[in-house]
Parts: sequence; structure tokens; C-alpha cells
Amino acid sequence: MRRFRFDPVVVILALGLCVSPVHGVTDQEVLIGLNVPQTGPYALQGKDQINAYALAKLEIEQQGGILGRQIRYLVGDSQSSPEVSIRNVKQFIEEGVDMVTGGSSSAVAIAVSNLCQSQSKLFMATLTYSNDLTTKDAHRFTFRETYNSWMASKALSKHLNAHFPGKKYFYVTSDYSWGWTTRDSMKQFTGTREASDVLMPFGEPIGSPRYRAAIQKAMDERAEVLVLVLFGRDMMAALQECMSMGVRHRMQIVVPNLEMHMVLGSSDESTDGILGAVPWYWQIPYKYGFEGGKRFVESYRARYGKPPCSGAATAYTNIMLYKWAVEQSKSFDPKALVRALEGHTFTMLKDEQTIRSWDHQTLQSVYVVKGKGAGKKDIWDVFDVLEAHKGEELAQTREENPVRLEPLYN
Repeated sequence: MRRFRFDPVVVILALGLCVSPVHGVTDQEVLIGLNVPQTGPYALQGKDQINAYALAKLEIEQQGGILGRQIRYLVGDSQSSPEVSIRNVKQFIEEGVDMVTGGSSSAVAIAVSNLCQSQSKLFMATLTYSNDLTTKDAHRFTFRETYNSWMASKALSKHLNAHFPGKKYFYVTSDYSWGWTTRDSMKQFTGTREASDVLMPFGEPIGSPRYRAAIQKAMDERAEVLVLVLFGRDMMAALQECMSMGVRHRMQIVVPNLEMHMVLGSSDESTDGILGAVPWYWQIPYKYGFEGGKRFVESYRARYGKPPCSGAATAYTNIMLYKWAVEQSKSFDPKALVRALEGHTFTMLKDEQTIRSWDHQTLQSVYVVKGKGAGKKDIWDVFDVLEAHKGEELAQTREENPVRLEPLYN
């Protein structure tokens, strides 16, 4: 497999441009656009996505391609910026892609979803949790394989309500769509709507006095549960301040959407006992006996020398779902793929999942995890898996999400 070169803006891999075919660009290739954060606050998560896309491509090539065609990726650095991402995806569309995927910011996902809908291009969102993507901003050409904030918050709140009843909460919230909808879901399910909340600008630098000021406010209010609705480097920055201020011994730290890289390199003391939710973690297949997940972890580890994060699992799954949809419909036409994916039930890296036809949110299990302190087997052994909750019990109902997707014209 040839190595890709990932530059920080948009990389257009050498294309023999051919404008006559409507779908698939040429008879030998299928073109997929990867809009992935390679710089910025979510760059660590983006690196694992890139690895997973490359692994999926390699495996598909070994199986003979997708309907005999080889995958060619166009790669853009989203920088977790909606404006940059729109430029990237417009360029992808000009080059003839039939599917766009990638991302780690819900603001990016919503912007890309709107663009892809306007151009009738399939968008398979990767690492994005805002409720809005499959509620008020849902579109017919967009699918989300991973869970949303509602599902994660509902699962995590079951644990918190059982173990921390009546405690005083305080929220530090990333000031964009994912942060708002996660905070609101957490407040709803924990019954803490009146709890104080400090909004944190997205991408606030490590060492910024804003983190210390927010945490000091939580201490001044004598909060007992500190909910950090932050992700990627932003969460790591807040956690550093928590440790320097001695918060762990005074409050339970909760991170609603945890991810492996957000605690790597932190001290055992700083990560011990942190609670959060994950859609997937590399040890889950071994704990619950998911054979597809085990194979993925072992293939990824053999190739990259480390286990994959949850974003890598979604990236890999999206490519494999795309392959399935093309082969099921025997077409590269995005409209045919939408029809194939709607209502599709599959088992891949975890237990059974179903893509709902009416909002394109995937029902899947959600796992409550706790950060490990001393006693880790290695640096990648970062979470204990405490609980598993079925997606059917967590997701919004039609009454709770009365979205109506655009019609799919023949």
C-alpha cells in the first residue's frame, strides 16, 4: 500500500481527472473526501482517524476493492474550523467525490452536512456528538454512526444519579453546538438545570487563565461534581488546572465524552477516578467478546504500534459501511446509498447497531468508564469499563426528536 502525504491544508492526491462519469469519477476508482483535523485542538483524534482510513483502504484493496474499484482519498485538514472545512469539501466536490467523511468538531459536521445536502453528496460523519446533527440540523444525505450527546448523557447520568444523588454540580462548557447540547442533556438527566455554568471558548490555549478562573468559581461555590464539557486539548488543559488546584480531592470530575488521547500522558493521580462515557474503547471487544472489534484492534496495533481510539473505530466503520452500501445497492449513486443505509442493522466492531431511517442516528451501546490510576498494564490501559447501556433505551424517541428529513427524489 502506498503511503499518503498529509499536508496541513488540502491535499489533492494525483487524479487523472475525468468528467464524464457521474458517480465514481472513473471506472477504476472511487473517490472519498476525508476532512480531518490534523492541526488544532482535536489533532490527536484526527491522527488516529487518518490511520484507520488507511487501514480500511488496505483491507478493502486486499478484498478486491469496492465493486472492483480502488479507493482514492482526498485529504483536507479541517483545523476543526467550519470555514476551512467548507473550503476543503467544496474542493472535494469539484474533484468529483461521492462521499465525504471525517471530522472531530460538531460545528464542522453541521457545516459540512449542510453543504453536502445542497450538493446531494453523501456525508458520513465521524467524531461528532452534538444532538443538533441528527435533530434540528439533520439532513437526508448525512449519517452518524457514533452516538450523540443525548445518548451519552443519559447513560452517564444513570451512573451519577445512583452514586452521587443530591450533589451540587458545576459545569465548564465548550462554547459551541456540542458543548451546549451536551451540557443541556446532562443537566436534564441529572436534574441539575439550575447548576452554574461557565462557557469556555473553543480552542482556548493551554495555560489560559480562563481555565483557572472557571475552576476557582466551582471551588468558591463548593461544587461536589465538576462536569468538564470539554474535548481534546481543551479538556487536557482544564485537567491540568484541576490538578494544580487540588480539585480531584474536593470534587468528582466528570467528562461526558471521554477519549483515550485526552488522558494519555497525564499522571495517574490526575486521571484516577474521572468518570465519562464512550461509544467504544479498545478493551471493550475483549471484555464483551466482540470478535470484529478484536480483529480491528489487533490489525491496527500491528500496523501502528498502538491501539485505536474511538474516533478511529468510527472512521474505519464508516468506510466499511460505505463499501457495504455500494455493494448492496450495486451503485455509487448517493441516493441509492441513502436508501441502502436507512434502517440498516449491522454488527462490526461491537454489538448490534441500527441506523434509524427517520433521523439517521445510529442506535448503539454506550459505555460508562472510569479513569485508571495506579495499576495500569501499559500507557494505553487508561479506563475501567463500568457499565454498558443499550442504545434503544437511550436514544431520543420520535416525540422527543420530531425531525423530518428532506425527501429523496428518484
